[in-house]
Amino acid sequence: MKTIHLLLLFCTTTFCLGQNQEGELKKIISQQESDWNKNDMKSFSQAFSDDAVLINFLGMYWQGKENIITEFSHINECCIKPTSVKFDWIDSKTLSENAAVAHMKETLTAKEDYAVPGGVVKKGTVNSKFITVVFEKKNAVWKIVSMQVTQVNGPPK
Repeated sequence: MKTIHLLLLFCTTTFCLGQNQEGELKKIISQQESDWNKNDMKSFSQAFSDDAVLINFLGMYWQGKENIITEFSHINECCIKPTSVKFDWIDSKTLSENAAVAHMKETLTAKEDYAVPGGVVKKGTVNSKFITVVFEKKNAVWKIVSMQVTQVNGPPK
């Protein structure tokens, strides 16, 4: 009987920790959504660890928080400022008490016409991407250590 109580206590504690962890990670992504929509890419990038990797939907490999900030600043006027973003949390998996992976759907909407290499994106255009994010907790702070963004051809399900 004592073993069953200990097992139930362990399972309840693990479940609560997992729920709390997901809540903390969702806050990070929610803040990134807000930062994007306020056009504050420096704040958006603060969610990344110093040595993070971001692979954008074009396959560009950006390593390190400073490089991520620099690359976002290069494309800000053309491709970020005239858009709004919505991140929808799909799921997450706890890998350990200090590591997790999550999946999201990104919906990007053009707020105005804007030029990109090879054409013009018209106001109201919506495109979708899937995002995989790996989080790591160090010194009680969660950071993104890896993010992969994949363009969806056709509406995501």
